[in-house]
Amino acid sequence: MARWAVMCPGPSASAADAERIHAAGIPIGAVGCAYQLAPFASFVASSDAAWWKRYPDAMAMACPKYAMHPVGGTGRIKVPTPWAVCNSGVLGLECAKQQGATEILLMGADMHGTHFFGPYDNGLTNTNEKKRKTHARQYEQWARANAAVRVINITPGSALTCFPMSTIEAEL
Repeated sequence: MARWAVMCPGPSASAADAERIHAAGIPIGAVGCAYQLAPFASFVASSDAAWWKRYPDAMAMACPKYAMHPVGGTGRIKVPTPWAVCNSGVLGLECAKQQGATEILLMGADMHGTHFFGPYDNGLTNTNEKKRKTHARQYEQWARANAAVRVINITPGSALTCFPMSTIEAEL
């Protein structure tokens, strides 16, 4: 079993939890601004080309970077979905899967519309309720299409229901 963690930038995400996962020898993929909490990330993923423009320090990280559409300096990952694009958390799951993950600890995937740093104030948009529902459906679709990959949601209070829930303590 190849165990990975994918850290999303929800309010529950913390550098302390990223460090606990890292200290346990589990590689971490950082989604969006979660790279700020996990500077040792094995990859950074963001679907949004505008996000990559607003966070050039993410582009400077030594690890691979991934996007769904062509963004200079990133690898392109196509996530099979009925939509033209998927949310960055699903992109992170796909990146970990393509790195060989057979089990993924999903952290920081609160799905309540904000981030560990609060709302964006740099011109990027925060996810509204309607879009969060679409994102939840994208996670569900990815889960159905990738049944061989076990995803365990260790995000306290997560709104996602398509993965079994656990805690970081139980998983470490």
